[in-house]
Amino acid sequence: MSASFLGYERPDGQAGVRNWVGVISVMDNVNPIARAICGGVYSTIPITTLFVRGQYGRDLKITYDTLGGMGRNPNLAAVLVVGLEEISAEQVASRIRNCGKPVEVLLAQNASGSIAATAEGIRKATNLAATASRARRRMLPASMLTVGVECGGSDTTSGLAANPCIGRVADRIVNEGGRVVISETSEFLGAEHLFAERAVNATVRQAFLERIHQMEQEALTRGVDIRGTNPVPDNIRGGLTTIEEKSLGATAKAGTTPLVGVLDYGEPPVQPGMHFMATPAPAVESMTGLAAGGCQLILFATGVGNMIGNMVAPTIKVTANINTARQQADNIDVDVTAVLEHDRKIDDAGDELFETTLDVASGTMTRSEILDMRETAISRFEPTI
Repeated sequence: MSASFLGYERPDGQAGVRNWVGVISVMDNVNPIARAICGGVYSTIPITTLFVRGQYGRDLKITYDTLGGMGRNPNLAAVLVVGLEEISAEQVASRIRNCGKPVEVLLAQNASGSIAATAEGIRKATNLAATASRARRRMLPASMLTVGVECGGSDTTSGLAANPCIGRVADRIVNEGGRVVISETSEFLGAEHLFAERAVNATVRQAFLERIHQMEQEALTRGVDIRGTNPVPDNIRGGLTTIEEKSLGATAKAGTTPLVGVLDYGEPPVQPGMHFMATPAPAVESMTGLAAGGCQLILFATGVGNMIGNMVAPTIKVTANINTARQQADNIDVDVTAVLEHDRKIDDAGDELFETTLDVASGTMTRSEILDMRETAISRFEPTI
């Protein structure tokens, strides 16, 4: 029997696992207004950014595309775009309207100060939230899920148990007809040739290897030795000694199905199956790209501990480290330590994680949601002018 979850159908045919109103700040100087609006309206979430003003070229396009992608994420029933002025605000709003959800715009410069802007934003967000609340969950097939797979604070238990359990979920999602996206480009170094063998054809294989080599070249151009930055100190403390060792464990999150697509940062997958997205390794930056690419959920393995979740995509924290499971229980959603401590089979633990994933898709809250341990960070490559 096909797996299913209780979700929200969206006008563009996608399915939301949450029914939030997103309040998107177009640039850093209106972040406080966006947060104040969310503080006054239930069921809203702030989506902020640290730059835009003074950005140019590739960086500016990535920021606009990413903010627009998060606005299109089906977990948002509606969006309020908060901008300083019309041109930049419209750059983001126009990227969201084509998916059919309600989009309102608030321009801070047109209001009589921040208090008036916040009040106007609260009114707009209230109306959007009232309309969104009329939506009802209904039974939908798991084939409508797009799930991101991530890891952070990795250690030896990550590659041995937590990541393989997530890989089991990835296989099941793909076998149900859904989409899975694995990211973190630098965490394929040393294992990229093995992962490339899973590509469905030469074009996909070449596209994947190009993203890996491009990242290596960018680091070398800037005089950065990746071996000094990955594994990071907490990885080394957790028993990972080389980048190859870390990569072999990290790729286990992708399960065993063929690689069908290669995506740039924040790009949505267009076909079912396993996809690779080229993102930086830091979790917040990487998960922001996954959410902008339409992932409704993220499965996040952590060894020595990484508590952060994504603002738009509920993030399920998984650990196989018994010390982390005990000491950081407040932040862990799924404990798979029995794989290493009691010889539990990875498939059995992975199947239980799959059921938890469907539960979260149906409305069960994650720890990072409950504790509001959520953040957004968009990749950038050039200085601000």
